[in-house]
Amino acid sequence: MFSQRVLLSSWLFRRITFTSRKSFIASASGFLCRNAWPASELVQLKKNFSETADESRRPSVFDPSKQSAFLNVTGGNLSEEKRRKRTAEIADSIAKLNLTSKEKISTEDIVWVNDRLCLVGIGLRTNYDGFTKALYSGIFNSRRVAAVRDIFDRSNSHATLNTCINLVSDDIVVILDSIQDPLKRRLVNLYFETEKLHFSLERHDMDFTEFLHESGLRVIPVSTESEVISFRRENVPVQQSTNHVLMVAPTAFAPNVYTAEDNFFMDSTSTQDVTGLQQKALCEYASLYNLVTAKDGAGLRVHLFTHEPYHDTPDAVYPNNWFSTHTDLEVGECTLVLYPMKAPNRRKERRPEFLHRLFMFRRYTNVFDLTRHEEAAEPKFLEGTGSLVLDRVNRIAYCCLSERTDLALARTWARVMGYTLEPFKAWDASGRPIYHTNVMMSIGTHVAVICSSSIHDKEERRRVCSRLMETHEVVDITSSQVNSFCGNVLEVENFYGRPVMLMSSTAYHAFDEKQLEQLRKHEYDLLHTDISTIERVGGGGVRCSIGELF
Repeated sequence: MFSQRVLLSSWLFRRITFTSRKSFIASASGFLCRNAWPASELVQLKKNFSETADESRRPSVFDPSKQSAFLNVTGGNLSEEKRRKRTAEIADSIAKLNLTSKEKISTEDIVWVNDRLCLVGIGLRTNYDGFTKALYSGIFNSRRVAAVRDIFDRSNSHATLNTCINLVSDDIVVILDSIQDPLKRRLVNLYFETEKLHFSLERHDMDFTEFLHESGLRVIPVSTESEVISFRRENVPVQQSTNHVLMVAPTAFAPNVYTAEDNFFMDSTSTQDVTGLQQKALCEYASLYNLVTAKDGAGLRVHLFTHEPYHDTPDAVYPNNWFSTHTDLEVGECTLVLYPMKAPNRRKERRPEFLHRLFMFRRYTNVFDLTRHEEAAEPKFLEGTGSLVLDRVNRIAYCCLSERTDLALARTWARVMGYTLEPFKAWDASGRPIYHTNVMMSIGTHVAVICSSSIHDKEERRRVCSRLMETHEVVDITSSQVNSFCGNVLEVENFYGRPVMLMSSTAYHAFDEKQLEQLRKHEYDLLHTDISTIERVGGGGVRCSIGELF
């Protein structure tokens, strides 16, 4: 049954733009009912696909009142008014608790998230005795109650939880940066209501920031208590980078004869046996995974998949080419885009279980499927964030045209997504077309990397560089540095909500000191590890290895 659901999810994604939504949903619903798909999932599928985008539709300008009702863990678009009402009810209940002199609890320590989660600060104004009495009195109106314990800090300037965090929307929390310091951090004990007024300790002594990430909350750090208190939904910036990613370990890694035709970064002379190659690639990938997941590294939340030889997907380690995701703040509605791929075996990377996992987030209420262009009489290709290097904050898509990046399709994408397109052509040091934009440029929040000399047309080069310099400090790299994957770097949001740049050791050691200093000026850290086998055989670097989940 599970496999049927997964396959059908994939089929739905693939076919939605071929037929009218109404007739398609009716036939799909009949299939689902006959195969005993649970009613709750059927309703959700019908809603998701009735709202799926076609190429004539452009997402609306962001409207907080129309925010997705299917956010990951925090549970939907609860209005600020509802949160205030529940908080007031809790305050009234606290006033009736008849606390003893040993029991303390402050309403300023209570952050009610939803029916499934309430945060309660324990420190100078609320103690464990008061919290315990309130918990077993059932006043928090949530299945899970997190005791956020201030053990090491005990500062009067931020004595309550409400001076340290501010839940500005269902899935975004502003946090006082200083309480993420290991010497001042809060620890969480999580209680779960097993039956009415009976609670069990589900987790204990968990890092508060880690708990927020696991609860599906985006963490925005600020410097002062006044910023915490005054921060509002309309102040939330569009994300250029994210802490949440999808990766595929190279468990069936091999050279891809299809992509070698125009990916000149691949070493076609490699004669290493497949088993030895995979073992070396996996060893490198383990180091990459450790770098991106460790708290003292990037501290990313990773959905890690594998692949098998029978999948016939030797390049599966590069998931950024077949999908991209976008928030409602960026494009008006939480959107998943599926892209047409040039190599036939790369199309197989859109496996049902991947799509099913993306669907299970219940965030993406809009699906923009371009994959049918693969099978057209005159096929067109646009390979995700390989073809499109996105300035998400300013809605500019930089696009190096090639056999894998069709101009007309890129224009369609830009129109639907509300972006300005900056197309150009670029060549490598040997005069061959550069196949993907993301091998010669990368964009962070405040800094951008580009090989401007690879754009031979002077007017195109002037236009692209001028546009970049309007919004970013530009690090200009050489064609030789492009060959060392200096353009294939990626900014992510680390565990503490700060921007860090990920790259391979090949790239890191190819940057000169001045360029590294430019990057360090805007990035909290530059993180690198050796993936030279993956780079040499697969032709892609660290950026290609990470699919961002916004």
